Amino acid sequence: MKVLKVVLAVVGIAGIVAAAVLLGRFALDSRELIGAAQRYTGNPIADPFMTTAMLTGIGAATGLAIGLAIGLPSRTSGQIRRATLDEVNTRRTTEIGNRAASHTAVPEGPDAEKNRAIDPPTR
Repeated sequence: MKVLKVVLAVVGIAGIVAAAVLLGRFALDSRELIGAAQRYTGNPIADPFMTTAMLTGIGAATGLAIGLAIGLPSRTSGQIRRATLDEVNTRRTTEIGNRAASHTAVPEGPDAEKNRAIDPPTR
């Protein structure tokens, strides 16, 4: 499992580097294209780089939030501790009851019939 975690981390870092390089290339290419278009038409054209950069940032932040949500534990340490203590307490109580039942002596001999509880008749 640890190997898979390292492989996924390396792939994630490589993806971030590739996205940064492609975003940089897009910024340079879009400026050249917009400059050429404005040169011949004279109309001002809005640079799409800012919109693309904002969308990239939003996508990265969303990916980080989803990754943290998936990676964080679903229960807090207090909940885990309480559940463990409840389980241990239940086992201990059961074990005490079992030991007490195993050490209880059943009376034998002539007085055993007098001290034995009377069972209800079965039908």
